[in-house]
Amino acid sequence: MSNEKLLRVLTIFDSSEEAEVLVNVLRKAGYIIRDIRVEDDEDMETAIEENPLDIILAKQTLPIFNASQAIKLIVTSGRDIPLIVITPKNQESSAIEVLNMGARDAVASDQGERLKFVVQRELADLQNRRTLRRNEKLLHETEKRTRNLIDSSRDAIAYVHDGAHIYANNAYLKMFGYADLEDIEGMPILDMVASDQHVKLKEFLRGYAKGQITDDNLDVVGQHTEGKTFNITMEFSNASMEGESCSQIIIRDQAQSKELEKQLNVLSKQDLLTGLYNHTYFIEQADKMISRAVDGQVKGALLYIMLDKYEDIKSNVGISGRDLVLTDIATLLKEKVSNLGLLARFEGAVFTLLLNNADQAQAEKVAGGICKLVHNHISEVNKKSITTTSSIGVTSINETTSNLNDILTRAEKGALAAEKAGGDQFSIFNPAIEELAEKEQFSVWATKIKIALKENKFHLLYQPVVSLRGETGAHYEVLVRLMDDDGSEILPTEFLPAAEEMGLNNYIDRWIIAHVFMLLAERMKQGTNTRFFIKLSSGSLTDLEFLPWITERIKSLRLDADSLVFTLNEATALNYLKQAKVTLQGLRSINCRVGLENFGTEQNIFQSLKHLDVNYLKIDESLAANLKDSIENQESLKEIADEANERGIMAIAAFVEDANSMALLWQSSVAFIQGHFLQQPDAELKYDFDA
Repeated sequence: MSNEKLLRVLTIFDSSEEAEVLVNVLRKAGYIIRDIRVEDDEDMETAIEENPLDIILAKQTLPIFNASQAIKLIVTSGRDIPLIVITPKNQESSAIEVLNMGARDAVASDQGERLKFVVQRELADLQNRRTLRRNEKLLHETEKRTRNLIDSSRDAIAYVHDGAHIYANNAYLKMFGYADLEDIEGMPILDMVASDQHVKLKEFLRGYAKGQITDDNLDVVGQHTEGKTFNITMEFSNASMEGESCSQIIIRDQAQSKELEKQLNVLSKQDLLTGLYNHTYFIEQADKMISRAVDGQVKGALLYIMLDKYEDIKSNVGISGRDLVLTDIATLLKEKVSNLGLLARFEGAVFTLLLNNADQAQAEKVAGGICKLVHNHISEVNKKSITTTSSIGVTSINETTSNLNDILTRAEKGALAAEKAGGDQFSIFNPAIEELAEKEQFSVWATKIKIALKENKFHLLYQPVVSLRGETGAHYEVLVRLMDDDGSEILPTEFLPAAEEMGLNNYIDRWIIAHVFMLLAERMKQGTNTRFFIKLSSGSLTDLEFLPWITERIKSLRLDADSLVFTLNEATALNYLKQAKVTLQGLRSINCRVGLENFGTEQNIFQSLKHLDVNYLKIDESLAANLKDSIENQESLKEIADEANERGIMAIAAFVEDANSMALLWQSSVAFIQGHFLQQPDAELKYDFDA
């Protein structure tokens, strides 16, 4: 929210007076209100599409609308807008159903003061979620840039998991005499060194994995494919590749000046303004600590230190003066607390301190001490005495914490909570309540899913997949919906995450497949040539009984297996690569067709095709969006379609939403198109493919 405390609120009431009472409560809390009022689903849908919103207040029941319907509209829109249900007096418990659907809280109409605090909490959470999404986007962009830098680096760089190569750049391949990455994928790192060095490397790797080795460098003798040997220094660090933990190995050119290398090494770790460690180095070291903490080797804590009212300092002494205050605080912290752990400037006016071998009580003591240090410090800038305070978030690092992003998010939430409480203090973010609520939500969904499976409350829709090459027969993608008690459809985005978390997605897959098989059997009796595209989840990939079950069903119903196309999300296939290979190969062996969905978003676009033999590629929505105005998307889509053609794979351009995109796709190499412009998903198979 802005400094002016602007609050953009959507109110759903049948009485303007009721809405105005609650809006006035928020005005008295200091918010500048921009209120949009609606009474039915059409008005709400328009309001969501046309306006930026911060929060929604919805009366539990209206004559022609209710809060449950409002939640469904929010989910359908894809927007992240917290909704608070307003119930009659003393009836908050009656909103349990809406809370289960995704409403953030329930407040009685006479509880204005409670509403104020609920809104404050939800706005803070919303800001955190927005920040997280921005950070995730920045992280993705950074990973893409990093991969490009690695590929163009003159240093030899490789990534190793469980002692085997999973990636290497050209400099690494050339150093050891290999022509292509495929030549070393899966090859043990021991094969890169002379045989008499194997024991030395094994001992180092064993000690490094256990956190027993402090020196990340190892001098060994390299082994070229032609038999020649050469001295190398391997520099190890913890890393991740496509979401999988691994080790990065850098082999630097030893001809470089040692002094120059040392200077560059210092600069690469240093924040130039404050002289502290920089963001990149901090992330690297925090990752190492988390890896070792997961193995139970160390424990520690992360302190996220934000300077309070940092923008006010700029208005007082200008940007350069503000920078002087920042460097003053950095120097103060370096003198007083850098001996306790790794101190870095994380970003802007945020410092981070990584405490090693510290428990919760010790971390709190350090955080309290830092608050006092900053509070008592006076910076002299342009003959002005400037003081500030700090808000600090504290979170523990132990064997239960395996994700750096989660650790940082928790620490930041703690700092924001301390800031919201007035600053000049620390706060400990405890995710237990949040995690418990999520588990309870999943548990509720699991019950609904089990009932739906038992009582056939799932519902199938079909969307045509239209050939641009004149391929005969009908082609449909199968889509699933969960029917609510009131007969409305619940989208997969609502229930599938819970199904996956609770281990139920493979049962949903089987329900869908069983019903599609019966439909296919009927159409075969009618002599109608139909091909169905059926999505598979990760649950089916890891289900050892899946292939035998599906094979038996096809045989018993005497189905034409060529009429079945089983598709996997590309990210799921890569996350479960071994299982995906087995499953897709098994399906092809019984004459089913297979495909990948959401294709084209990976950094190395065609990497998955090196491992997975498929018949179809459905190009990701992001590449089909805004096709007429995006030359980049047009080129990417054409590149994928052309490559697919060369490999004998049929490319599908889904999400066709307008005539202009349709015209461009006619000129491309895609084999099929699909989207609402052709036909929205329907319960009946009535598309005229001949037309």
